Amino acid sequence: MPKAKRAILRLALVGWLGLSGLVGLQANLAQAAAPPEQVLPDSTIFFVKIADAVKFREAFRQSQYGQLWNDPALGPLRADLSEKLKSTSDALKDKVGVTLLELLELPQGAIAIAAVAQDDPVVPVSVAIIADAGKNADKMTEVLNRSNKQAEQNGAKVSTETFQNFPLHVIQSPEPKEKGDDDKPAVPPPPVVWTNVGGVFYIGSSVNGVKDLVSHAEGRGSQSLGSGEAYIKTQAKIGADSAHAVWFIDLAKLVKIVTKAGSKGAEAQAQQIEFLVQELGLNGLKSAGGSLTLNTGNYTSLTKTFFLAPAPVQGLLKLFSFPPVALKPEPWVPATVASYQSFSWDLDNAFNAINDLVNKFQPGMLNVLEQQLVGPEGGEPLSFQKDLFGPLGDRITMISDFKKPIKEDSQRVVVAISLEDAKAFQNTLNRVIDIAHAAPKKRDFQGTTILDFELPNLPNQGGVQPQIKGPVSVAVAKDTVYLTTDATLLEQVLRPGVVPLAESSAFQTVSKEFPEKISGLTFVRPDEQARLSYDMLKSGQFEKAIQQAMAASRQGRDVPEIPKLIDPAKLPDFDVFAKYLTLGGSYSVMDEDGFTQTGFSLRKANP
Repeated sequence: MPKAKRAILRLALVGWLGLSGLVGLQANLAQAAAPPEQVLPDSTIFFVKIADAVKFREAFRQSQYGQLWNDPALGPLRADLSEKLKSTSDALKDKVGVTLLELLELPQGAIAIAAVAQDDPVVPVSVAIIADAGKNADKMTEVLNRSNKQAEQNGAKVSTETFQNFPLHVIQSPEPKEKGDDDKPAVPPPPVVWTNVGGVFYIGSSVNGVKDLVSHAEGRGSQSLGSGEAYIKTQAKIGADSAHAVWFIDLAKLVKIVTKAGSKGAEAQAQQIEFLVQELGLNGLKSAGGSLTLNTGNYTSLTKTFFLAPAPVQGLLKLFSFPPVALKPEPWVPATVASYQSFSWDLDNAFNAINDLVNKFQPGMLNVLEQQLVGPEGGEPLSFQKDLFGPLGDRITMISDFKKPIKEDSQRVVVAISLEDAKAFQNTLNRVIDIAHAAPKKRDFQGTTILDFELPNLPNQGGVQPQIKGPVSVAVAKDTVYLTTDATLLEQVLRPGVVPLAESSAFQTVSKEFPEKISGLTFVRPDEQARLSYDMLKSGQFEKAIQQAMAASRQGRDVPEIPKLIDPAKLPDFDVFAKYLTLGGSYSVMDEDGFTQTGFSLRKANP
């Protein structure tokens, strides 16, 4: 009888006996594996999980992303992609017995990938994978056994031992012939280790790590990742119980690992780094996590991200105080914008945090700098608190749209900061211009002075043109200071009689999803951004942009060839994509536990 079936029968028997009052009878349910987060140890640094592979695949098919992929108009593109992957898929079928598609459909339950800290100065982190193959357990076993043979044929050493009555397979690649840094022998690659307990497969890069997982297949109680306070708090904030996928990173543990690795065994240096982290207050950021849910309620997709930073925070974290308020688009925001983002920020508190931090490391430094900020005619020095931060309000906004026709450089962006005292800020701006000996061009636009600052020619970075091109235009109006590199959108904002975004039906539809008080919000019309991406793919500019970015990052080294999986000629008209695009947005809330952001794309009834 298969192990999984015996486990189910034993579980049913225990439940029946319990109902009969025989609760003292226990059974060894080694095959009744616990959720991955209860199997993994509390030394886990990173964790990502698909709660149920079958449900996730089905949710994707039913979502608008899945409907788009299966649209008949994308048939030629799907066929072309399938043909390009056919040789790889056929080779996989020949070597391990499944095609690419069959491989992806092997998991039937939970899938988790984790990075776990281990006591090894050379390799301080091991990788762990837990996958429930369910009814496909036999096929998964066949695939992995055939992978063993393939590895052996390629020169790897393959061995098998028995652990708790289960075969433990270890694949060790040959040691590298090249030497590592400082002419020392290169570190050998970690092994690939796997076994299965019934339908659940445990795969990792450490023999002891995989053995540890098998030993705790039923869970490890308070010593598990899932029992940690940070993990529990994060899961509650991101709605993990109903999510299709979740991720979690223990930032405190990550900092320790990075600190230890960076010090290269020098204990004094490690202590200095830890001291700096504490002084900067970065140890107050405990963890981060998120979730993804598809095709649920009003949403085609719903994401949540949470940063755990319990109050009171210190150091750098004090800069980021985003109190929840009743945020609505300002009256000057045009209804035609493609995207809108605004958030509440206590800038007075931010200055106090900067001042405290500077005084901790260099007492009085800001005062020394202020004494140097005197205009050509002398006078009172500029005060950061009184003259700069004092007139500012508590809100920052960014809007964007696209000039027609939409091209790579069509996007227009305006950044705006609210002002509590516009007259005082204008005086500060004038003083800053005098101190910097700047000479912006001044022009009047319907009663508002616009200052155009020319930017110096910035050098190319690895053959890539800088993204910021001048002039930078600045204006103070409507109790706001505006900055932009495209004055035409600024002029639209300043022009009277603009229909405001708050009155548009599109924004009102999205805003129904926002709580009454929030720290920040975004509103997105995806059509124009998607059109830009589509045109870049169609024209080949997207591939060119990737190559330029790779060239810049590789600093003169050869750029590897990018596989051309998508044939632009096979792309259907943009209208096919447009009918699946939906309105979306996000909102964020800061509370005593930290910062939570919720993003969503609304469902469209009939694409």
